[in-house]
Order: sequence, then structure tokens, then C-alpha cells
Amino acid sequence: MKKFLPVLSIVIASFSTLLLSGCEKEDPDAIKMEDVNKGIQIKIGADGKEYQVVDLGLTSGNLWAVCNVGATSPEQTGMRFSWGEVETKTYYSWRNYRWAQGDNLSITKYNNDKDRGTVDNKLKLDLADEAPAAIMGEDWRIPTSMDFNELLKPINCTKKWCKLNGVGGYLFTGVRKGYEGNSIFIPLSGMLDDTVLRFEGQYGWYWSNEIYHDSPNNKDVVTDADAFLLQHTDVDNHYMDKRPRNVGLPIRPIYIGE
Repeated sequence: MKKFLPVLSIVIASFSTLLLSGCEKEDPDAIKMEDVNKGIQIKIGADGKEYQVVDLGLTSGNLWAVCNVGATSPEQTGMRFSWGEVETKTYYSWRNYRWAQGDNLSITKYNNDKDRGTVDNKLKLDLADEAPAAIMGEDWRIPTSMDFNELLKPINCTKKWCKLNGVGGYLFTGVRKGYEGNSIFIPLSGMLDDTVLRFEGQYGWYWSNEIYHDSPNNKDVVTDADAFLLQHTDVDNHYMDKRPRNVGLPIRPIYIGE
């Protein structure tokens, strides 16, 4: 009997484990990697690496990258950049922002406000200041506000809140004939402010290549840049927002090569 009891205990424990695992509910928001691998094409970057893109059937002809810059899977954040910089940093502050200097926050490039420094009236990033072009080659670009808005139009794509490998984000799926099911997943990665990660899982901001210019009389306009906002809170809302140019945001590039 003494030998039988340990064996019986192991059997009961194993059965309990199976019973509990069987009772666990699958996350209704979870999707599989196979849900985001339809229509993938391979493009070779200037660095010799292979990058995946998807044709969503957009009028622009843009091919959207499957991953953020620096990521190797769609749900990964990848690298973060301050707006107009091509290298990552350990912290994201006005103190180490490439295009600002001094305590009075003089803007040294992309400035249309004489009170902020020398005016150059540049509203969009030069190619040399776009991280995708610097890292992957000139065929890879930061999307414009128009490019992001193209994703939001129901005639182009559906959008769905979901989770890929446990990471929350939105699945954009092409609806035009011949492109149905082609999708990209964009995670809600929050933002890095100095060294603090904020709003991960609730908000996802992605840089556009334009400074914020919706309010041309706003004296703070040149300290902000346009950023595509995805949010999953009490009310899901997605639109072009603005973020201070110094914070660290990911970039989802587009491929514009032939």
C-alpha cells in the first residue's frame, strides 16, 4: 500500500492538470501568424537583407512592410526613433534631440517659426533623415499622413483589434478584389519619453514624415510632428495625431521601389 499511494498521487495530479488546462479559455482576440502571412513578397534592402512586404491593393501602389524597422516579427516594436533621426538612443529627450539646441529650444532644422530659430520652411523630412532609407535603402520610406489615412478608408481595408503572440494591435486587411485577406498587423507599442515607456498596449503612435502643420499659427507647431495614432481604450479611435519630435516612436515603413 505504501508503494501504491505515491503512484496514485501522481495520477491524480496529472489528471487535475489536464482538467484545468482543458478549462482554460482561448483568448477570443488571439490570431495566428498564418493570419498575417498571406500575400507576402520579399524585397532586398540596400543592406542585402530580405524584407517582407504586403500588397493591400491600395490606389497609391504602396507596399507596406510586415514589420516595424528593426523588428523581425510583426508584433515586435523594433527600433524607436526621435522624429528625423536615423539612430536609436538610450533616452529620448530634447537634451539630445538632433535638431534642437539650447534651453530656449531653438529648432535647427524643419522650422517655419522665426521665434524658434532659423526658418527653412521644410515641412517634410529629407531622405537623409528618414530611418528606413538610411537603414534599408532609398526604396524604403516613412509613410506620409496621406499614406496612413489610406489604410483607414473602408474602401481599402478593414481593421480589427486582435492579439498576435499576446501583443495587442490592429489587423488591416485589404478588401479590393484580388487582395482580399492580404493583411498587416500593427502593434500598440506606446512611446518612450526620456527613458519611460508610456501607454503600451493602449496607444500606438507611428511617425509620419511631416511636421505638424494643421495649425500654422501655433507657435509650438515646429516642436511636434505628425504621428499615426491607433488606440484601444474605452473608445477605439484612429487618426493623425501629433507627438513631440524628441520622443521615441517606432516606424512602419512602406516600399516604393519598382
